[in-house]
Amino acid sequence: MNLLFLTLKTFSFTGGIEKACRSLMYAISQQERMSLSTWSMYDATADCDHKYAAQSIFKGFSGSRISFALAVLRNAFKFDKVVLSHINLLLFGKLINIIKPSTQIILWAHGIEVWRTIPNWKKKFLQEKAEIWAVSNYTKQQLIERHQIPSANIKVLHNTLDPFYKIPSNFTKPSNLLDQYQIKPDAFVLFTLTRLSATEHAKNYDLAINAVKALKAQFPQLVYIIGGKADEQEQMRLSQLIAKHQLSDEVKIIGFIEEKEIEAHYRLADCFVLPSKKEGFGIVLIEAAAHGCQVIAGNIDGSTDALLNGKLGQLVNPDSEEEIIKAIQQALNNPAHEPKAQQALTVKQFGFDRYVEKVGALLK
Repeated sequence: MNLLFLTLKTFSFTGGIEKACRSLMYAISQQERMSLSTWSMYDATADCDHKYAAQSIFKGFSGSRISFALAVLRNAFKFDKVVLSHINLLLFGKLINIIKPSTQIILWAHGIEVWRTIPNWKKKFLQEKAEIWAVSNYTKQQLIERHQIPSANIKVLHNTLDPFYKIPSNFTKPSNLLDQYQIKPDAFVLFTLTRLSATEHAKNYDLAINAVKALKAQFPQLVYIIGGKADEQEQMRLSQLIAKHQLSDEVKIIGFIEEKEIEAHYRLADCFVLPSKKEGFGIVLIEAAAHGCQVIAGNIDGSTDALLNGKLGQLVNPDSEEEIIKAIQQALNNPAHEPKAQQALTVKQFGFDRYVEKVGALLK
């Protein structure tokens, strides 16, 4: 079976969809009797990390949309299945369907890119010509309600832990990070990892900052670390909020974290908090849980799938500061939490070996 995986970016950008693309590509390559080709519109071929893909199966077009389109049109007849990593690639799926109607077109649906209004031609094509793999039941439901996609056309394929993700064998806080951030060894560390944007406040980390203010007197050992690239406007807004609440010792905006350093930051954390309302799934939630962290997430998006409807963490109304405060209080007063059990359940449900099996079942 010949399969073409079309992506926008896979290696040249760090984000949830890109991380998911690397895992899916590697999972497909593990299937028996499967010949995989991956073409990326914006990556360069040299961007490829060969842990995930041999050079022979990955081609980057370095942003040349015309070259990308011509390659698809010239080679469409070669493939039995085509997986599109984003709805913005659906035009290529339609063209391939015209050239070779027997080719199965599969759209991978993540989150907000398919929750919003889409053109009628895309809606009609998805209703009649494509199979959809949704990363969560929430995204599946949005496709049904917003675009009238038949339920039978949509399969749920939860995201996975990266195939090369290091699962820690101990949960000791890294001493170098304690020193770097001037955190006491007995501190209770909240951690958020996400992009910080002035145009996107759906992650609600500002409500978590307000919660730290409310809990500061009762829990003086509470520290909140927020990691992720921030634009200048958002950095200023959060700095002003921290100063207003007099939380310069308790809340630390640490900026972008290199991939090789993320694992250590999860081990630094006691509780990962992301009360978002626009997560298609939330890979960071299962990464944190795989490190034994307690987890707090929103209850109105794909986070519910990532936390197994509450088995892997607390689900709160993401717009309710009161619920966020109560959830943090519960995490602080939770002597029954067992990091090893948290890790084991996460790996059982979202480990890469199981993901390979699920991908294989969908492809067959």
